Amino acid sequence: MLTAADLARVHDLVRAEPALASFAGSGPRSMPWGSGSVHLIGNWADAGVEVLVKVGASPAQVAWTRELAGSEPSLVPRVFAGGLRLAGADLGWLVLERLPHGLDGGWGGAELTALVDAGVRFQRAARDVRLAAGDLTRDQVRDWIVLARDRGAPGPVDVLLSRLDVDWELLVEICPPEVCHGDLHLANALVRAPAPVRSPAVLVDCEPSRMSWVVEAAYAQVLNSDPARPGWRDLAGLMAGRRRVQGLAVGRDADVQRAASTALAWNALRLWGVLGPVPDPGWRAAAVWEEWTRNYVDAGVSV
Repeated sequence: MLTAADLARVHDLVRAEPALASFAGSGPRSMPWGSGSVHLIGNWADAGVEVLVKVGASPAQVAWTRELAGSEPSLVPRVFAGGLRLAGADLGWLVLERLPHGLDGGWGGAELTALVDAGVRFQRAARDVRLAAGDLTRDQVRDWIVLARDRGAPGPVDVLLSRLDVDWELLVEICPPEVCHGDLHLANALVRAPAPVRSPAVLVDCEPSRMSWVVEAAYAQVLNSDPARPGWRDLAGLMAGRRRVQGLAVGRDADVQRAASTALAWNALRLWGVLGPVPDPGWRAAAVWEEWTRNYVDAGVSV
């Protein structure tokens, strides 16, 4: 968590940055998700619009958001300014169109359809972007599994670990690597119109990474695997359908489902390694979290 002194320093840097002379707004506030970024809300005089200044954006976020704002303006917020140094300090920053509306949980699952649709639009747009992207590696997935095992994850975790090399090659064959958003979840998707209007999702905080595309679908599904919530099942199948619409390659449905079982197990363990057995109760009850982690790991070794 950033301290009051950290926030004050960011405020001073924002006021000192010449490229932010058009900004007038609130004091900084840190984001509660541990990203270390700081947001300021105000007006951009040159355009007469409300904006959000994000300080602490990664180099990838700065580069990709600025690029996509020009080539795919429906996919990301408008960008008014940005850079990798703020008043001489090594801090990435962006001035973005402020979009105060998120994907509405009252849409009965349509919010997840909108999220997946935006993820696929990103995959399609990324093919025309000549910027560096990260790579999800086999060793990273191995680390997810080992950390989750060490934190007491349920299910036959060691079996999944022993199969990693075979499963990795299977996913690469069935769902070839694609540059994906890298952090596709509901908090990183906004809309330009408030509910009940259902407008296309706009993505923020992109951390582009090349991965088997089914891994991104599985990540979004695991984050929303709550029996009380509609619309979260088979996001891999949903993503496959959206990819077909965008003219992107998709394998046979049965093969995609097989790959999805493995990707869901990996992502369940990835999050277990971060959260452990007792997640924030406001997000998921511990019993539900354990049950679905076990379900995903069991399914991952049964294919």
